Amino acid sequence: MIFNHLNKENNKKVNLFIIGVNKAGTSWLHFLLEKHPDIYMSKLKEHYYFGREYPNQLEKYHSYFPFEKPYTYFGESTHLYNQSKEAAEQIKKYCPEAKLFAIVRDPIERLISQFYFQKQTGVISEKTTLEEILFDPTTPLIIESHYERSMPMYRELFDENQFKILSLEECNKDHDTSWQSIQEFLKLDTIPLPPAPDSKENATGGKLFRSLYRATIKPIKTNFPNLYGKLMQNEFVHWTKNQLLNILGTAKKDTLSTELIEKLKKEFAPTYAYLAELGYGKAYNRND
Repeated sequence: MIFNHLNKENNKKVNLFIIGVNKAGTSWLHFLLEKHPDIYMSKLKEHYYFGREYPNQLEKYHSYFPFEKPYTYFGESTHLYNQSKEAAEQIKKYCPEAKLFAIVRDPIERLISQFYFQKQTGVISEKTTLEEILFDPTTPLIIESHYERSMPMYRELFDENQFKILSLEECNKDHDTSWQSIQEFLKLDTIPLPPAPDSKENATGGKLFRSLYRATIKPIKTNFPNLYGKLMQNEFVHWTKNQLLNILGTAKKDTLSTELIEKLKKEFAPTYAYLAELGYGKAYNRND
């Protein structure tokens, strides 16, 4: 095992963060990182610690990480960190030498995916249409796809050796090369690409699955957040979810009208330009 430049004090802190983006591959990236023998990724995703609770309840936050073990990195994933300047500044103060990843996706595809996921979680109703969502440019569904607004604050606080933005589409083109690049960024011994998980982790279900989720899981998440956190760490719960998704199916997305596609492309024109600046222009050349 290679120990990088992180000092002993930082090895008693969380020093690896996936800061987003929602519905853009954070679960896949979390899975990859936790398979490396030098990395411990928290079993609980979405801590929402920075930007909300820091520096309070630090002991509780640290309880999710086995700092007594000789890992080089202790990491967590909270997709909404990328939307918070306060979270960015607090992470910098908490662990100045931290390494951070953001993974982005075609902004239109990401928005559509989150649109159906929010129907599942009950944030929006099943009857809501994308056209209605676009009437409100301040909705998180739109804001979270504007990477040109969220990523610069992290790039200002953390240099290129600390903060890396990945593209889901580019990673999908060549998983092996992407995994190699991720390990090199972290200055770790390289291991082969782990087999892809069989589960539909973080998948959005069809209408029946979404109804079942809102009737069972949502009340627990809303009224008993601690119990919900424990359930999300239980392998049997994840297995049950995957079996239900296999039986009930995943979300079937509606065909978008030409008018709506053009409206979305206009909305995210600055985002596509920003992705091109990052070197991902070819991956997001939308001429459809």
